[in-house]
Amino acid sequence: MCAVSDRLKPGPQPSLSARDKFELRQFREAGVSVKDCAKYKNISVATCLRALAELREKLGPEKLPNGRLARSYLTRREIQVSE
Repeated sequence: MCAVSDRLKPGPQPSLSARDKFELRQFREAGVSVKDCAKYKNISVATCLRALAELREKLGPEKLPNGRLARSYLTRREIQVSE
């Protein structure tokens, strides 16, 4: 007979290892979007955000690159000026 520790635990298995989570954080710090990070790891965006939030609690906030890439989501692509 098998021991209790050899049995499978009930419930969903974790989709990301600690190494995968850290790799997601490195991608984010390099300026890759969350959507692209999730696509790369073949997980949902929500799972990616949960993994990043877990690491944010342990390691602090991500250090995003300065400049246009870090704030591109705050700016408009075209500025419309009335004449």
